[in-house]
Amino acid sequence: MPKPFNPGRTSTKGRRRHFLSTLAASLALATLGTLGEARADSWPSKPVTVISPYNPGGTNDIVARLLADKLSQKLGQPFVVQNRPGAGGSIGVTATIRAEPDGYTLLLANNGALIVQSVMREPSPYDPAKELTAIAKAADSQMYMGISTTVPATTVPEFLAYAKANPGQLNYSSAGVGSFGSLLAEALNLNANIDIVHVPSNGSAAALTELMAGRVHMMMDPVVLNQREGDRVRVLATTGSSRIPAYPDIPTLEEAGGPALDITGWFGLLGPADLPEGVVEKLEASVAEILQTSEAQNILANAGVVPVFLDSESFQQLIAGDQERYREIKDRANLVIE
Repeated sequence: MPKPFNPGRTSTKGRRRHFLSTLAASLALATLGTLGEARADSWPSKPVTVISPYNPGGTNDIVARLLADKLSQKLGQPFVVQNRPGAGGSIGVTATIRAEPDGYTLLLANNGALIVQSVMREPSPYDPAKELTAIAKAADSQMYMGISTTVPATTVPEFLAYAKANPGQLNYSSAGVGSFGSLLAEALNLNANIDIVHVPSNGSAAALTELMAGRVHMMMDPVVLNQREGDRVRVLATTGSSRIPAYPDIPTLEEAGGPALDITGWFGLLGPADLPEGVVEKLEASVAEILQTSEAQNILANAGVVPVFLDSESFQQLIAGDQERYREIKDRANLVIE
């Protein structure tokens, strides 16, 4: 009588085939791991491109060029900044996502390009938490509220009162549609019950030029600090929860008589998904060392940002958390970029 079929039994020959296939797979993985470690040990062996998804002259560009210069010195190969502006930073981010994950294309971007664009645009162009490798956060950036001296206001309450009395007549500029500065200004519109119209520019530097010329009335960006000693821009407040030690005379928006926004920017180094672990560790350690130098701290302070390091894992968690937070702002303000 034939024996009944038992799906739990395999023949000796079947077990041998299974063993051999498992062994081959294990050897292949071990070989790939060894090759990956070897590539990481020899990396970088040629110039590295660091994409900055904005025009030259803005805060993101300053941070990118600082890290690129110091990484070149530390790692022995040129790190060359490539400006890829457009679509609020999403062009440069997308270029990084599509690059080979070999460590020779990196991205220095802020939460405007990474989070605001991914949350506000419909359909979303990318998911930074899944399509990029977070390497290290380098700096935090308080955003500063600057107004044109053509506006008849010298304080936050005066500006808000003027805006309420002239709904739709004032405008603000930013680095572009869906930039972090535009998110902040829309949050101010929402929380202060005012209506200031967005006039996007092609980068922070261009937006500041418009503000200085009086063609726009307000801007929320660290670059306004460059003109605080001049006679064309009034810096009224910072959007964070506390004052910055480098500028102790600039109050928070809430201290100055406005709504509490408590929204700050950040800048970080990333690469395509599946970046070799050894490359990530080498860059992570290098960025941490760079940020401890007085030279880097002074350059960042002059740009209105503060060196704040997060390792790869913590940076990844920050990205995912900010995505949820910004979605809430989007839903409340009914913001959509098509």
